Amino acid sequence: MAHPTWLNKYLTMKPEVNKIFDDLEGLLDYCRFEMLPFNEADLYNKQSVIWQQYEYSKKPRRPYKGRNDNRNRSNYSNRSKSQ
Repeated sequence: MAHPTWLNKYLTMKPEVNKIFDDLEGLLDYCRFEMLPFNEADLYNKQSVIWQQYEYSKKPRRPYKGRNDNRNRSNYSNRSKSQ
């Protein structure tokens, strides 16, 4: 039995719905890995601490460039080693 065309159109997800489910799945993964309580009501709730932490964790970070070995590390670095 073939499905009507309107049913196929109805069942396809819109981009907004996909974004909601992707964000919900991301929040669930974050809560699992950080061992935090998961609550669906925290999704997009700016007052929720868990949502704030999740949003902060998604921010892009500056790449780690390693330690700069040319800098002066202490006051005694210019001393001669024979002293």
